[in-house]
Formats: sequence, structure tokens, C-alpha cells
Amino acid sequence: MLMEAIMSFTDIIGCVLNTKDDEPVLAALEELAGDAGRAVAVLFGVLPDPVYTTAEGVLVTGLWTEVLATIRSDFAKERRELEQRCRRAAFPLEIRALESAAALLGNEAAVQARHADLCVMLRPKGAKSEADRIAMFEQVLFGSGRPVLLVPPNWKRTAIGRNVVVGWNGKREAARAIADATPFLERAEKVVVAAVDAKPDTDGCGEAPGVDITAHLARKKIRAELCNVDGLGRSHGEALLAEARTREADLIVIGGYGRPRLSEWIFGGVTREILERAETPVLISH
Repeated sequence: MLMEAIMSFTDIIGCVLNTKDDEPVLAALEELAGDAGRAVAVLFGVLPDPVYTTAEGVLVTGLWTEVLATIRSDFAKERRELEQRCRRAAFPLEIRALESAAALLGNEAAVQARHADLCVMLRPKGAKSEADRIAMFEQVLFGSGRPVLLVPPNWKRTAIGRNVVVGWNGKREAARAIADATPFLERAEKVVVAAVDAKPDTDGCGEAPGVDITAHLARKKIRAELCNVDGLGRSHGEALLAEARTREADLIVIGGYGRPRLSEWIFGGVTREILERAETPVLISH
């Protein structure tokens, strides 16, 4: 049962920019809240840089004051809407409201995430305020030391973590993701360790790719099926997503950014594909 699966998640936070747009985040928090000691929806009000000039380059102080007042009025309205939404939740959801300059948004979110076991966020690609969300996600992933649960923009509340596909490539990030996902894996009804086009090597996978990590999970009383996925010429990210769809997984677990982010965004990579295309919640660690 899900209740048993998340008992070691004491504190869970969700990052919210807009109550309506972030409904999937709130739904995921609600799904997980019943068994966490505390579930908090952190509402961020994003403030622009306080520099407004005329065409001649003269600072317009009055304009900045007016813009700031409007933004704070909208933020207060947004907080009221979030409070109404959280009152309808099946389990109590705390609210924390923070104002942050756009440039500091990711750092503020990372600070909040450091004081929780899991941070829930909307999958950035395809969501409103995409650029802000990507920056926030990456800062939390790299700066918090905590796993991030990404929820697709069109996700509707359902079980999370009963049927799990774990992406395994023998790398440090993948090992970290498995450790972070243990509260889900311990009570999942089905766990599949999926290695795409895995071949024996001396750098992580070993002579029998996936066997060692599956045995490690077994010693933790986590029964996992090992599956070597044939990529069929597809990218590893595409093959992993297809495997998750075939198995009707409700959670994908992966390690994020096994190579530099710039390389991922220029040449593509598993992390980038998951960020852009996953229609299933994804627990990602670095």
C-alpha cells in the first residue's frame, strides 16, 4: 500500500508558482501527505528585477513602485486561492508563502528543499513559466541534496510508487536515485530495474549488467525484476519511457545529469528527454 511505501518520508514540500497551473503538484502532495509527518505547499511570488527605465535610460521609480504593488496584490490573491485549495485536501497541507526575485528563485527553492525528504515540482517542459521552472528545478536538484519528484502538467491524482521502473546504467547518479527512492521501492507492488542496451564493462555495470544492483535490492527485501531493454536504435531516454508505458508504471526513478548540463541540452541525453516527454511522475536525483 502507498501508506507503507512512504513512511520514511517525514517532510515533503511542493513548489508552487500558480495554484491552477500547479494543481498536479498539489494533487501529488495530497496523495503523499497522509503518511508524511508534514506536507507543505510553498507558494513563490516571483518579483522582477527592480530596474525600469524610459527610452532615454532614466529610471522610473514611480513605475517600479506601481508594478511591485500590482505583483504583491496578485500574490495575495494567489495565496488566498491556494489556501482554499488546501482546505479541500483530504489530508492537511501547510502553506508557506515566499517572495523572491526571479534571479534568486532557484536558490530559495533549494533552501526550502534542504529541510525536507522530497521536493515535488511540475515537470518544466510544456508548463507555463517554463524558463523559471527549469532554473528552479536544476537549482533544487544540484543545490538541495534532495530528490525531486517531477509531475507532468497534465497528471491527474492517482497512486504513486506501486509500479516502479528504475533506470539503471551503473553510474553514481543512478545509485543515488535508488537510495533516495527506497521508501517507494520498499512497498511497491512491482519494481523493474531497466537497463537499456546494457553490455558488460568495468565501469559500473560489471560483467552482468543489473545483476549486482538487483541482488542489492533483494537483500533489502525489495524484489525487483531485471530487464535489459533493447533500444532498437532509439535513444536511451526514449527506450526507457517506452518501457515505462508498456509496463504501465506509475513512477520512474532515474539519476539526473550523468554528464554536464550544457552537453545534455546541446546534444541531448536521458535527463533532457525525461524532462521534455515523461507523462509519468519521475523521481530524479543527482
